[in-house]
Amino acid sequence: MSGGDDRPPVAGDPQVAARLGRGTLEDVPLEVLQAGLRLPLHDHLGLELTGLRPVVVELPLTERSRSLAGPLHGGVLATLVDVAANVAVATSGAVDVTRYGLVTVRAEIDFRAQPSGTRVRAEARVAEVGRRTARTECVVTDDGGRTVGRAAITTRMLPRAGVPGTGLAGAAC
Repeated sequence: MSGGDDRPPVAGDPQVAARLGRGTLEDVPLEVLQAGLRLPLHDHLGLELTGLRPVVVELPLTERSRSLAGPLHGGVLATLVDVAANVAVATSGAVDVTRYGLVTVRAEIDFRAQPSGTRVRAEARVAEVGRRTARTECVVTDDGGRTVGRAAITTRMLPRAGVPGTGLAGAAC
């Protein structure tokens, strides 16, 4: 942390939120960033942040993720890529999330196949950042490494909608 503070970063630490805007998160444990994903829907589905460069969000395939057609409901896949994309934008260093909230305004999702195995993972990379929007590309794979979906997510930055001191909670939609 800055200023000679040797305390490890913790969830809700205002310094973590401030550092999101600079993209200086290398020493922040994933568990601290994961705490920022604590929305009831994300918890219900079991979403877990497992990587930062690139952002990786994993989802267990359970009864909560199922559709009548197979182990992954399209809406659950959409939620997975939405979260991964917005975490990628929030942690990229391109947006000060203490000053700007992030909201998905467009999602182009290509559902390719039902996954096999016990988990799927979304890997997201920021492709472009403009003055008011960012575009993120996301690939979803199953346990065997097979691509089950791809997405392009457009995120809008909302001025004065950031939530200081909450880690990713104000950023991941």
